[in-house]
This record gives sequence, C-alpha cells and structure tokens, in this order.
Amino acid sequence: MCSWDNHTYVPSLLSGFYWQYIVVYIILIIQNPIMKTRKQLFILIVFTLLTFSSASFAQGPHVITLNVDTNELNNNNKDAAFSFSVSEGTQVENIDDPLKFTILVQANDDIEWVGSSSSGAAVSIDEIEIVEDETKPNREKIFKKNKTSGKINNGKKKVKAKVKDKSKGNTYKYIIRFSIGASPFEVDPGIKVGK
Repeated sequence: MCSWDNHTYVPSLLSGFYWQYIVVYIILIIQNPIMKTRKQLFILIVFTLLTFSSASFAQGPHVITLNVDTNELNNNNKDAAFSFSVSEGTQVENIDDPLKFTILVQANDDIEWVGSSSSGAAVSIDEIEIVEDETKPNREKIFKKNKTSGKINNGKKKVKAKVKDKSKGNTYKYIIRFSIGASPFEVDPGIKVGK
C-alpha cells in the first residue's frame, strides 16, 4: 500500500493505490473491442502510465519538526534542549547540530515548520524570520516576506512558506521564534536553495 509518514504523503508508482488503478485500466483497455490494433492499445497504455506516474513524483512539503527536550530546557541547558527532524525525502546538513542545521530545498518547494516536545507540552512556532546578509544586500528573498507568522492548524501553531524561484543558489540564515506556554525561545538554523 501507499506509504505515510507523520506529515507527508508521497505516493509512488508501485504503491498499492496507483498500481491497482493501472491494472484495472489495462484490463479494461484489453477487453475493449474498440481497441483492435496494437498501436492504439500501446498509445493508451503509455498515456495511462504517464498519467499515474505524474503523481508518483509529487513532493509533499518539507516538514521540519523542532523537537524540544523540556527537561534540558528546564535545567537551562539550551544547547541540548533543541533538535530537528525532517520528513522523509528531505535532505539536510548538520542534523545533529541545531545551530548549523541546514535544510536543502529547491525553488518552488513548500516548507512547513512544526514543534514537538518531550513532555507533550505544545510547542508553538510563532514566526520565521530570514536574517539579512550584509555581504549580499541585493540577494533575492527566499519567501514572499522576510517574516512569516505562524497560524493555528489542527490545534497546533505552525508556519508554512513557499521558496521563491529567484532564490536559487543562495543560503539563508533564519530565526525560528517559538514558545512553550508563555515562554518565548529562538533558534537560528539555515536553508540552502539548489541551483
């Protein structure tokens, strides 16, 4: 059957749902008396496969989960309190270092930031802010705005943003502003956009 992870559904051509439809279409095509020539049959099979294979390459959003260890946070050990995990298929650099953690994306990709805590306390992603690079004052924006506020969805506050096409080849430092209850925190990882 199709594979699911916590955040993203990425179908594959051989996954059960699509494969079953392809088999049904092929059986219907073969049994159809109108399709007498092999050429017509071949064209219809190729068209059917192309239709379903387009869905097989659909990339869901890159989901970045900010994991907060509330015990370490309560002990004021911020270096050990934060870590990141990402959705399947998302490439990163320095996953074990929250300050150097960098997600690798392409232009027009969607990114979603969510929070999770070891104690089960709600982690609200309040805002993502892109840090200006003084060495590249004319650098294209990666998102529509430099600050993107979080919105509540399914009881969790998270941020979603789409990578702009003109940001190709740039690396951006950004700040994740988040809160647990009334306590605000920040961490500043990076995003690298492929060429």
